[in-house]
Amino acid sequence: MGRISGLVPSRFLTLLAHLVIVITIFWTRDNNIQASLPPHFTSEEYEKEDSNVLPACTEVMMFIAVFVLKKKSF
Repeated sequence: MGRISGLVPSRFLTLLAHLVIVITIFWTRDNNIQASLPPHFTSEEYEKEDSNVLPACTEVMMFIAVFVLKKKSF
């Protein structure tokens, strides 16, 4: 059977979509943090919520790194 070469592999599309989502999350991080806080919040509450968001963003970046390293052949 012939292989369809005109389509982009779904793995690449998934990785690209994940990268776009991560960039969007980092770009709107401030708005997302403020949305999770009450209307009137203190700077301590903001800093606490920001420190809770950072590990999740780091985990997403590690997820992308694993895919990239898995794709390379050493």
